[in-house]
Amino acid sequence: MFCTPRGSSSEGPLCHSTPRSERNETRYETRPIANLPVSVYGWYRVLIFSSDRRESISRVMRRLRRVLIPLKLYPRYKHSGGEDDAAEDSGAFYTFYVESYKVANALFRLGRLDSRVKLRVNDRMPQLRVNSAHRSVLKDVILSRYDQDHRSLDLTLFHNDESLRGEFFALADPHLMSTILGIVEREMPELERLILDRNHLSNLWSFDRVEERFWRLQCVSLRNNDIESLDSLRVFQNLALVEFYLERNLLPAGYEREVHIIWPSLQVLNEVHLRSGERFRELVERLYRLTGCDRVRCRKLLVQTNGNFIQAASIFRKRNGCGAFPSRQIFLTDYSVISFMYSI
Repeated sequence: MFCTPRGSSSEGPLCHSTPRSERNETRYETRPIANLPVSVYGWYRVLIFSSDRRESISRVMRRLRRVLIPLKLYPRYKHSGGEDDAAEDSGAFYTFYVESYKVANALFRLGRLDSRVKLRVNDRMPQLRVNSAHRSVLKDVILSRYDQDHRSLDLTLFHNDESLRGEFFALADPHLMSTILGIVEREMPELERLILDRNHLSNLWSFDRVEERFWRLQCVSLRNNDIESLDSLRVFQNLALVEFYLERNLLPAGYEREVHIIWPSLQVLNEVHLRSGERFRELVERLYRLTGCDRVRCRKLLVQTNGNFIQAASIFRKRNGCGAFPSRQIFLTDYSVISFMYSI
């Protein structure tokens, strides 16, 4: 789940609205229960369940506003029914979200309006239905974060961008991430560096076939996220990555060695310069001189062949209708590279 902060909940999330601390006592308490967990995003889901089919949502909302006085209720993203990302939330009569911890906690502690109307409040993120207006806003924010000179896009703490105040756009939502990647693909296909730090990412399926969409991508930064396994990172395995930053995730101890095996092209891993990265760069340069193909594609060929210079060169020749390289020719022209390659 994306919603529970790693530190003490009293510290509050990195978001617009949630206060640093909340008193445990409120006048809305009806039973001695704990407070609502603090959301890392500052948004809270409120679900209304009713056993009375004649119940009116407008009547329920009026009653909620009365019981919350002096707090103000500003429901967002409201709709009939529940949410399908959690089984316990799917059968609700009505759903809305609030961006105030005080309001959400008051509703959480209230629990129910009467014997027929029950409330459930949690820190799950909104299930946003992205429309054309949202896409326009997202495009402006993404372009404002793009460094064209370095072909670098920095999406650090994207949900906390000032331009998005009052709306919920979190990259941890795979559907929203897919929308954003579509915008990036159209607006900056030459992208080389992508920074995704501090976005509570755990699911990366939106990056499927990323090597076809951003084949120039050389650097990915995923610092301070919630990635738990190397399998999640394999969506990037066909990229010829030169730099990869994975610090402060939930990956198992010693993951660096396997990362190095999966991405032999890496020159920098978590700020550490890799010797084999320098060797791989030498292979890229030799393949570039031998084939005349640009260096980005040479890196990609070598990644696809796990650093096998002969196989990479042969693939290039076949794709260009030249037939395979004779093995003897490769050894005669690049004996030092082949000897070096088998010594790794």
